[in-house]
Amino acid sequence: MQSSQSPSVLLPHFRTSLQSFPSSPSTFLVLHTLPTSPPSSSPSPRIRTVHVLDSSFNPPTRAHLRIALSALTSTNNASKPQRLLLLLATQNADKAPKPAALEQRLAMMTILAQDILDQYHSNAKSHGCAVEDGDEDLLAVDIGVTKHPYFHDKAISIDDADYYTEQSTGEKPQQVHLLGFDSLTRLLDTKYYPPTHTLDPLSALFGKHRIRVTRRIEDGDKYGTVEDQDRVREALANGQRESEGGKREWAERIEMVEGEGEAVSSTKVREGVINGDWALVERLVGKGVREYVQKERLYVGDNGG
Repeated sequence: MQSSQSPSVLLPHFRTSLQSFPSSPSTFLVLHTLPTSPPSSSPSPRIRTVHVLDSSFNPPTRAHLRIALSALTSTNNASKPQRLLLLLATQNADKAPKPAALEQRLAMMTILAQDILDQYHSNAKSHGCAVEDGDEDLLAVDIGVTKHPYFHDKAISIDDADYYTEQSTGEKPQQVHLLGFDSLTRLLDTKYYPPTHTLDPLSALFGKHRIRVTRRIEDGDKYGTVEDQDRVREALANGQRESEGGKREWAERIEMVEGEGEAVSSTKVREGVINGDWALVERLVGKGVREYVQKERLYVGDNGG
């Protein structure tokens, strides 16, 4: 596929892929990658880390953009090339896939992917780093789907797919899952792990991989202060979750970082669409996503999701 393909042009590909995915033995698939370029004749550099941004993307927002860029430009992340996976679950632990169809969300994810690439290279130039021909290969963004609603199963399916595995050595990259604080609370909620309702299944995630949590700084007292949010991690470190299967060492694999910018929620975006407040919508999602939502008449008559 050429980079000139618009999200609307990709819709049939996404729709067909989603129709065949349920009957496929695969539980994880990459459907599209940006930037798209002819295959290189030289060996691809080993991918040491894959950042995974998993969301309902209903729609993708500037918060997703900030979370991704913050992780990719972190001083703790100096490895090159960099790889980002925007991951959409075809099954959600809490919500049915409405109101925007999954293929529409995938199309909007390609807009987000391009925004991330553009901002990433713009930031590099503004910091005095020359972006020369071929440097676009230093970051690639994948658009993927998974059948699994839970983080530990998603991590396993990404590993098992071998999409990122170094073929000559069989080495798999470390995954860094990018979460908002609300997702961290769900991750550590035992109600999601029947029948035992313990945190034992998370050993599959924390045994090899890491999570990077962006604190929530809005919604009044809903999420508490920075200190309140950090106590969730500290409870693991102090052994307070051991009776539920939580391990102290998991805390070392959780990085808490500051949230930035205006508070954004998909609900607020959809309300803006319903009210015809397109200036608000563009402020929350960016120009490209706003134009796509408007063109496709998404979220008109939205009843939640």
